[in-house]
Amino acid sequence: MVAVPIPRTGEPIQMRSLGSGAPAKQQDWTRLLAAGTVIAGGALMVTGYKKIGLTVAAAGTALALLDEPAMVESWWKNVPDYLTQAQKFLDEIEGYIQEATEQGHRIQSILRR
Repeated sequence: MVAVPIPRTGEPIQMRSLGSGAPAKQQDWTRLLAAGTVIAGGALMVTGYKKIGLTVAAAGTALALLDEPAMVESWWKNVPDYLTQAQKFLDEIEGYIQEATEQGHRIQSILRR
């Protein structure tokens, strides 16, 4: 027969894990769920389900970011700088491609003679 302790009114019940005598730790389910979602998204992408995998991984990343509001706020404030840098980079690439196209036309005109 098993004796079950009944706490007095107002006393909290202390649950213990089955494996050890230490109290059960409260786990951070948000981080575990976010990590699992990102891993599942990666697995889907590797197995060929790229669109679904990318969507699941993005959802996991968004879930992970919910736990870090200060970081999200700093990223949001820096978005204009990131966009400016990306625009400069794309402008430079466009210049290189345009220059390569002009060089190609010059080489073709020389070879046609």
